[in-house]
Amino acid sequence: MWGKSAAPRDPAVPQTAADKPELIVLLHGIGSTRWLMWPLARRLQREGYVTRLWGYFSLRGSNRDIGRRLASELNRLAASGDYSRVHVVAHSMGSIAMRCAFEESLPTGIGRVVMIAPPNRGSHAATRLTRLRGLLSPTLYELRDTPDSFVNSLPAAPGHAEVGVIATRLDRVVALESTHLDGQRDHCLVEGMHTAALWTSECALQVAQFLRHGQFLRAEAAPAGRPVGSAAASG
Repeated sequence: MWGKSAAPRDPAVPQTAADKPELIVLLHGIGSTRWLMWPLARRLQREGYVTRLWGYFSLRGSNRDIGRRLASELNRLAASGDYSRVHVVAHSMGSIAMRCAFEESLPTGIGRVVMIAPPNRGSHAATRLTRLRGLLSPTLYELRDTPDSFVNSLPAAPGHAEVGVIATRLDRVVALESTHLDGQRDHCLVEGMHTAALWTSECALQVAQFLRHGQFLRAEAAPAGRPVGSAAASG
């Protein structure tokens, strides 16, 4: 796992909360690796964050099992005392793992959560793939967009959680309406496809904006030369 190196400090001088950096834990999606999130992590490091890429086996077990392991890791990081806040940025199925982690005991130091192209109401692509013999995995099956699927049985975002959702304009995996999460604080749309959008400056800008302010940047408020996505109505 990689992160931004911290500047050396005098160990005799105690750190206050204001002195400690903010950490972002980045989660990949199904059938991927943590390195998919590295370009986004690099951009966020330039915004002053420490980053950690959290990898997991995405085709075995269940989203709930992954969520439990994630919750344990978040508790460990928050308890370390090294960070003022611990944020989460998740892509695709990583967002479902985070929703499962919400059902576990999470520390008060958890910050904001950004979900990128999340199948919060299921994925039509997952539904099609699970019908094909040889392409079925337990976690993929849980991502179907049918009313009785696992993902559609999960509760809304907890009231204390600040969750922002980013959808991608050319997503062929998750429909726009399926990205919405009950209880989300904000929602926006960026250019790009389901995965490729991760590597754009627009996506990184919106992630950083939500982590700092709890809302996405609207087109009319964009600094010159810094593109942002169109705001989408909450649902």
